[in-house]
Amino acid sequence: MEEACRIIIEDIKNGKIKTRRDLEVEKRQLCRDLKLNKFMSNADILEAATIEEKRSISGLLRKKPSRTLSGVAVVAVMCHPHECPHGRCFYCPKSDIAPPSYTGEEPAALRGRMYEYHPYIQTFNRIKQLYSIGHPVDKIELIIMGGTFPSTDLSYQTWFVSQCLKAMVDFGIVLKNIEKGMKLKDITKDIIKKDPLYSNNILKTFAPTDYVILEDVQKANEFSKVRCVGMTFETRPDWCKKEHVDRMLNMGATRVEIGVQTIHDEIYKKMKRGHSVKDSIEANRVLRDSGLKVAMHLMPGLFQRQKEDLEMFKTVFTNDSYKPDMLKIYPCLVTKGSELYDLWKDGGYEPYTDEEAVELIVEIKKILPKWVRTMRIQRDIPSTLIEAGVKKSNLGELVYNRLDEEGINCKCIRCREIGHKDKNYNLEDFQLFEESYTAVEGEETFLSFEDSNEESLAGFLRLRMPSKKVHRSEIGADSALLRELHVYGNMLKIGEKANKIGQHNGFGERLIKRAEELCIDKGKNELIVTSGIGARNYYRRFGYELKGPYMAKKLI
Repeated sequence: MEEACRIIIEDIKNGKIKTRRDLEVEKRQLCRDLKLNKFMSNADILEAATIEEKRSISGLLRKKPSRTLSGVAVVAVMCHPHECPHGRCFYCPKSDIAPPSYTGEEPAALRGRMYEYHPYIQTFNRIKQLYSIGHPVDKIELIIMGGTFPSTDLSYQTWFVSQCLKAMVDFGIVLKNIEKGMKLKDITKDIIKKDPLYSNNILKTFAPTDYVILEDVQKANEFSKVRCVGMTFETRPDWCKKEHVDRMLNMGATRVEIGVQTIHDEIYKKMKRGHSVKDSIEANRVLRDSGLKVAMHLMPGLFQRQKEDLEMFKTVFTNDSYKPDMLKIYPCLVTKGSELYDLWKDGGYEPYTDEEAVELIVEIKKILPKWVRTMRIQRDIPSTLIEAGVKKSNLGELVYNRLDEEGINCKCIRCREIGHKDKNYNLEDFQLFEESYTAVEGEETFLSFEDSNEESLAGFLRLRMPSKKVHRSEIGADSALLRELHVYGNMLKIGEKANKIGQHNGFGERLIKRAEELCIDKGKNELIVTSGIGARNYYRRFGYELKGPYMAKKLI
């Protein structure tokens, strides 16, 4: 096997293997010629390569390249099963093996179950998997999934996050050993032998011996080879009040996803949601005035048809009470064990068909503002568990195919990222655009580097002049908030030089400079940045210093 892998590495380097098809042909030929009893995987080939060789061959060998096309490696982990604080919503799947709103069969839930929902083991093994299939793992975006995480025990929350960060720091040590010539499989075997977390009796709950001081591991992560550059929490609007937001910020949050689902109180009552429209609007304001990004989950098909749902989305994009930074569209599904299932069986409810969902989402995509990013267009629930509703797992693909057929270019961030564009660009092709709008009593400015046709997006920055209701002591009347800075393109390792348009081309620095100029123009003397833990050193380069959970700089 080792000999076959070395032959493939050399053939990629000398240009004999240029495409994925060439690669598969040579794999089969080598299996026959060398009489191998096992077909070598791309991970096997990467394991046999040196650090320098990996840099030149990983592009061809990388599986699922979209995993890091947006400039970060996403690691999703699931918290343990627990009761939702308000009970169960009308449509919520029933499961004893997963947190609320999950069946336990979704990919992230399956990984969680495999490791008995232990945060360290979930995080470490997900990073290891991404690395094994050729992805850089220097910049991790951590997503903590599962019901209403802020409603869990406070010590559990702190422990969970600290263990995720510890796994990143530990994998950074693994990478240092790989640079010294050790093999990934040998290093992790050694960890399995020494670390009690990898014993057969995987801890089901945290124990005192399991503790890591959160502040200590955050500091270590700032300098680790694997850094947490973004941290997301899922929660309900009524569990996203000031005290919850403060706690999430202190743990390292940069984004919060809130289950808004609808904008009508009468539907909330029907679905037994347990909160009001007022809660959703207030959560949106508190989050933004605290410098966090806001992703909203919306659920078309909740006792509405296409016309009413399209109007709902138009309101979300134009009404100052909403205007989310990001969006997940989850058409309502019928699963066994839910009250909605009983209503559907009795003929009292009918969800969208595949075709109806495609038609609606295509219309939604046509009206998306340029400052919104579409994150997902379908739940991960397996079709075998869906009794009625959208069963096609490739709903997003069907939507994008329909847009292509109609010649429609969606303006959302996701559709314009340069990592998804098959074009060669020069730095001169991009120019700075500015668009301002109001949202929940504050003023937002979306700064972006785009091509002249505004079809390709290289990077953007979200700047907010907060409302007068800010509760954070770090944010004064003369402060502005930099809520997000993101440069797109294939993810590059920290310090690595760019060889194409995207990361490490100076877009980030230019966006920050322009944001500082706008702050001064608007009479603000301080810019406060919501930075990922692992991105703090980046902002230090431009004169920013740690201020509570933020990075801040006096401008005047």
